Amino acid sequence: MFMRPTFYKGSKAAIIVFSQAPGEEESYEHVIQWHDDIKSFCGDLPIVLFGNKIDLVKKKELDEKKVQNLVKERNFLGYYRTSAKTGSGVYEAFQAIIKKLYNKYK
Repeated sequence: MFMRPTFYKGSKAAIIVFSQAPGEEESYEHVIQWHDDIKSFCGDLPIVLFGNKIDLVKKKELDEKKVQNLVKERNFLGYYRTSAKTGSGVYEAFQAIIKKLYNKYK
């Protein structure tokens, strides 16, 4: 706990990643906790949500409405379905962060 301020110091944006793989639903439950943690140490900064391991999920198994509601409630910069394994969605998410930071700090 005492290392968090050092870890977050100077952050200009954040990415919260949760797993969308079957059997790893608990990962999604931690998003709010992570978001609150980031806000408490960093204030208001752009945060993107990654739903990772999309390569292991069938489209019809996703509960997009639940995630979209959270994105809206928490004012995330965006939500991207990603796969660290295949790279799917990762480029687009990083581009969104870069664009937001560029517009804010230019």
